[in-house]
Amino acid sequence: MATPARSAAIPYLFLAAIAGGLLFSALMRLLLHFNGGHIDEYDYLFVGKQLLAGKEWSTYGYIFGSNLNWYILGLGEAVAGLPGARAVAGLFGLLSLVGVYFFVRQLFQSVAIAWLGVALLAMQAAHIFISKFATYDIIALAFFSLSLAPLLLACQHVGKARYLALLAAIILCSLAVTSKYVVVAYVPLLTLVAVWLSPLVGLLFGLGMALVLGTYVGWHWQELQGLYNIQIKGTHGANSNHAYILWVETLYLALPLLLWMAALGWQWRQHQGGILRDRTIGILLALLVFALPLAAYHLQGKNMISLYKHLVYALLFLIPAMAWLLWQVLQQYQFRWGAQAVATMLVLGMVGLNYAFLRDMENGYPDARPVIDAIQAEPLTESTTIASEDPYLMRYAAFGRLSQNRIKELGWMDNNMDGKFEKKDVVEALWDKKFTYVFLNNLIQPKTNNDLRGVMQSRGYQKILEIPWQTSEVMSRQKSGVLELYKSTQPPRIPVSEDAMFR
Repeated sequence: MATPARSAAIPYLFLAAIAGGLLFSALMRLLLHFNGGHIDEYDYLFVGKQLLAGKEWSTYGYIFGSNLNWYILGLGEAVAGLPGARAVAGLFGLLSLVGVYFFVRQLFQSVAIAWLGVALLAMQAAHIFISKFATYDIIALAFFSLSLAPLLLACQHVGKARYLALLAAIILCSLAVTSKYVVVAYVPLLTLVAVWLSPLVGLLFGLGMALVLGTYVGWHWQELQGLYNIQIKGTHGANSNHAYILWVETLYLALPLLLWMAALGWQWRQHQGGILRDRTIGILLALLVFALPLAAYHLQGKNMISLYKHLVYALLFLIPAMAWLLWQVLQQYQFRWGAQAVATMLVLGMVGLNYAFLRDMENGYPDARPVIDAIQAEPLTESTTIASEDPYLMRYAAFGRLSQNRIKELGWMDNNMDGKFEKKDVVEALWDKKFTYVFLNNLIQPKTNNDLRGVMQSRGYQKILEIPWQTSEVMSRQKSGVLELYKSTQPPRIPVSEDAMFR
C-alpha cells in the first residue's frame, strides 16, 4: 500500500526560496555603482542641479515628466552625487512595493498572497533596475501603485471613508501621470473599472483626473506642443521593427504570461459552473487587460526606447496572478514537499533568469565616468566651449564651472543662427575651430561622426581620450563603439565673446 506524501504545516522549503530571492533582490538594489550614469540620468541630474540653484531650464519641452522629479532626485544628488540620486530611486522602489502589497491584498483579500506578490515583483529585473536608476520611472511607478488600493477602497466603502480614499487615488494617480506621462494610458482603464464597481466613484474619479490633467496641460501648453512635435513625432518614432519588439516582450513576459494562463486554467477547472460570474476569473482577466497597454504601445509604434522599463507595468499586473496561483497550489496540496519543491524550482529559476536580465540592463550603455573625470581635470575658463554628442553629460560634469551657453549638442546645433539645425552647422562650427573640446560617444550618431572626425583631423583637434565600449542591446541596437574626447590645439576663427552662437 502506497504511503501518502507527507505535508508540512509551514512551507519551509518554499519560504527559504522566497527568502533567497529577496536576498538577491536586496543585494542587487544596493549595488549603486554598477555603471556610470546613463544619458537620461545625467540629463535629469543636471536639471535637478539647475533647478535647486534657482535657475530655469526648458524641461517641459523635451522631458516626459514634471519638474517635481528633478527636485526629488536632485536632493539625493546634492547629498551623494549619482549614487545619492540612485538611493532616492531605491526609496521609491520600496514605496512602489508598499503600493503593490495593499493592491494585491485588496484584490484577493489575502495577506499571504499580498506578501508573496510583493516578493515576486521585488525579484524582477525591471523593477530592481529602475529602483536604482536615477530617472522618473520609479517615481511614477510608486505613485501609480499607491493609487490602486485607494481607488478600489473608494468603490467598496460608503460615507466619508469613500471620499477620502477617492481623493487619495486622484492625487496619487495625478502625481503618477505628471511624473511620467506614459501612465496616462491607465487613466481610462482605471475609470472604466471604477465605473463598473461604483458608477459614482468612477464618474468622480474620471472628472477629478480630467480636471487635474487638463489644468496641467493648459499650464504647459506651449512646451507640451514642442514635446509632441519634436520628441513624440520625431525622436520617439519608429526605431525598430515588430519582430524585435515582440521578441523582447516575449523574453521578459513569457513566464509571467504562462503562469497567468495557468492561473486562469486552475480557477476555470475549480469552478466549471458559473465561471463568467466568478470573482477570481474576473480579476484575472482584468489583470491581463491592465498588463497589455504599454506592451501594445511599443509594439504598435515599433519603438524600443524605454521598452525594458515600461514592461514593469505588465509585471505589476501579471505578478499578482502568479502569486495567487502559487499559493492556491501550495494550499491545495497542503504544503506537501513535492508541491513545495516545484514552487521552489520555479522561484529559483525566475531569480536566475532575472539576474541575467539585470546584467544586460546594467550593461546597456557605455560607462562615461572616465570622460567626466577627464573634463573635470581640465582648466575650464569662461572662454572654454564644448560640443558633445551627449550634451547633458558635459552640462552635468561642468556644472558651476562653465556657462551653459558654452555647451552645444552635436546633433542639435544652429551655427549660422538661421533657425535650422543641420549637419552643415556642425561641420562649419568645427571647421572654424569653435569648440575647445569635442566629445563623441558614438552611440547616437555613429555614422555622422565619421565625417566629423575628418574635419577635426584637418583643423587641429587632438584626441586626448579614447575608450572602447561594448554593451548589451537592451537600450540600443548600437552595442559597440568608442568614447572619444578631442581638444583643439588652435584658437577659434571668431573669438567666443563675439560669436553669436554662444550668446
